[in-house]
Amino acid sequence: MQKAWIAGTLGCLLMGGSVTGYWHFMKHTEFRVQTMETVKPVRMLHSGEVVQASLLRKEIIPVAAHQADAVTRMEDVIGKTVLVPLASSEELVAWKLDDRRMVPGEGERYFSFRTDAAANVNNMVRRGDRVDVWVEFDQPKGVATPGGALYTVGAVKIIEGLPVTGVKTPEGVEVTDTGGLEAVVEPARSQYREARSKAAGKPELNTYIMSDEVFEAYSLGGMGGRIKLALPDLTAPAGASGTVTPLFRQLKEADAFTKTKPQVRLNGEPDPGHMTGAAGGGAKAGAEAAPASPAGSPVPQAKEVNPQ
Repeated sequence: MQKAWIAGTLGCLLMGGSVTGYWHFMKHTEFRVQTMETVKPVRMLHSGEVVQASLLRKEIIPVAAHQADAVTRMEDVIGKTVLVPLASSEELVAWKLDDRRMVPGEGERYFSFRTDAAANVNNMVRRGDRVDVWVEFDQPKGVATPGGALYTVGAVKIIEGLPVTGVKTPEGVEVTDTGGLEAVVEPARSQYREARSKAAGKPELNTYIMSDEVFEAYSLGGMGGRIKLALPDLTAPAGASGTVTPLFRQLKEADAFTKTKPQVRLNGEPDPGHMTGAAGGGAKAGAEAAPASPAGSPVPQAKEVNPQ
């Protein structure tokens, strides 16, 4: 009787061990099937950084945690520029990276201009961005067209897609984002806004890549009014970079950036989307103008710089 009891106990133990072993085997198999290899940063990558192999690591993650638009091969992201900070815990999502050139091409050079937080879109401009440049006139300017319309203009766009290669503090330190992006489930624009709301310092000097024509536009614009930068949606595909607008060429021909000229006449029809204070096809004489900035805005002082 005792032997039968011992044999039964041993049988139960063997059966239980077999079931446990099989369960662990199945869990291990399930883990292998439901995981994948991806790429993540070794640390937080800030806006404007160029991705290098030393900044990347491979990690096994559950398939369910993988983001559909994340890049999984290192060779596909090396050399790209970071648009929005990437936390060490998140995958390299495609929209946060771009093939942005950070060195001058033929006919281009580096130029630096003094700036402040207000001109830099509430201190949201970072290295690697493409910004639009507006001129805000000290006093509203009348712009007449060949068709007889008279625009009362407060500001005009003179440059589109200007490459920013540096945003430095008075101490010469690059301004970066201090906020993390751990909550990667938020929409792209929400992540971008959250990242740019926390800067590591106040800007004093911006460095751009400029052609001669773009440099002239920026300089003339600063003489005629106050330079203001505009930050487009960086989650959208980038267009042409560093080009002057047709409106700038029209205004330059009309000598519109001379402060002593309250009204100028253009030789062609302007793009209303590149002006403020214009209504529909044009505001008639005497229409209300957009609020003007205080007079006495400083003329930007520029210098050509050679990177080390």
